[in-house]
Amino acid sequence: MRHSLILSLIALGTAFAPALAAPATLAGSWHGSGTVTSRNNTDAVQCHVRFTKVAGASFDISSQCTTDTGRYDISGRVDASGGNRYSGWVESNKERGNVVIIQNGNVLSVTVTGGKGSGRLSLSR
Repeated sequence: MRHSLILSLIALGTAFAPALAAPATLAGSWHGSGTVTSRNNTDAVQCHVRFTKVAGASFDISSQCTTDTGRYDISGRVDASGGNRYSGWVESNKERGNVVIIQNGNVLSVTVTGGKGSGRLSLSR
């Protein structure tokens, strides 16, 4: 009897495992902070980001970021590139850079690199 109860619990746990392991969606609003480096200067940055699903695993990016020197509107697009990783491009004021996003549940680690600088952000819901 005890053996069959244990097997039943294992079977029940296995049945729910895929639902529990499903990745959180990138779509929606995120906010957070980090740093941007340009011309050997590093500044703190605060961002509010919205990801809108376009098709499949592609998302448009719309973002407003602020530093001590101003406010920046940023747009772009990312595509899933395996597991919890997304890559693509972002641009602001006709400057374009590459972006890589690693999602861990409701936390995003964002790295942006471009010809004139780079940035690192941590975003959450």
